Amino acid sequence: MLKRFLFALLLSTGVTRLFAFLNRRQVTILCYHSVTEDGPPILNDPHKLHIPRALFQQQLDYLKRRYHVVSLDEFLAAVREQRELPDNTVVLTFEDGVRNFLTVAAPLLKERGFPATNFVITGETTASVSPELNHKWQPADDRTFLSWKDIDELAQEGMHFGSHTCSHAKLTDLSPTEVEKELTESRAALSMRVAQNHFPLSYPYGQVSERIRQMAEEAGYSCGMTTLAGVNDLKSDLFALRRTVIAGDDDLPTFAARVSGLTTRVNSLRRKSSEQSEFDTPMVYVRSHEELDV
Repeated sequence: MLKRFLFALLLSTGVTRLFAFLNRRQVTILCYHSVTEDGPPILNDPHKLHIPRALFQQQLDYLKRRYHVVSLDEFLAAVREQRELPDNTVVLTFEDGVRNFLTVAAPLLKERGFPATNFVITGETTASVSPELNHKWQPADDRTFLSWKDIDELAQEGMHFGSHTCSHAKLTDLSPTEVEKELTESRAALSMRVAQNHFPLSYPYGQVSERIRQMAEEAGYSCGMTTLAGVNDLKSDLFALRRTVIAGDDDLPTFAARVSGLTTRVNSLRRKSSEQSEFDTPMVYVRSHEELDV
């Protein structure tokens, strides 16, 4: 409650908007997991991965008012071409390919004309949806994955997809041969099923090493996503892109602080005295959202 009060105060006094202004030339990539019709409060969600629909709507409307949302492909093209993007640019990404992306998140995104990229675990993706599932949200959508049929439907409506590998294993725990299999087979599955020119990669758990980064590039991916907190620009390493993870209990002032870059900066300053700053370690696994101080 104290943190919520603080974020509300920072928003109302203009501090959050000041940070957004200072970071206006940077690109923020947001990382979501699941958007549910359930809750709040949402039970059995220790890592705060499930965002209630009402909160998600508020966040999208805030972005609509204050930010310029572009596709991941547009951002990557801008980096390759060294082409400036509009101030306050944001990219939306989703992890894991949870089925409520179809039944809850995608309709809200389409209403606002927002593009998004969903990173799917291809080994969990089935050919078709179970007969009892449909386009209306039900609790099973929060614990099942998109089918290839679902993905095809969403792709035809303009949503983009990327790889979260075949099995969502920690790549840093695998042998080079196993890493290569995770990367190449997942990309091949997407190439066979989804009509896209390029496929991005999200490293499971945000973990990556220099060798894995190189293997991802050699496998033909367009970029690699970490969970390293921070913003990006035209000089960013495309295979060590930073993201801002959004939690299930992020109210609007908290969300505004995250997307502005304020919380990343505060966390970095708080840890500087005890460990190397996260701004200087782009190839190291960074704390997941639930471990962040702010």
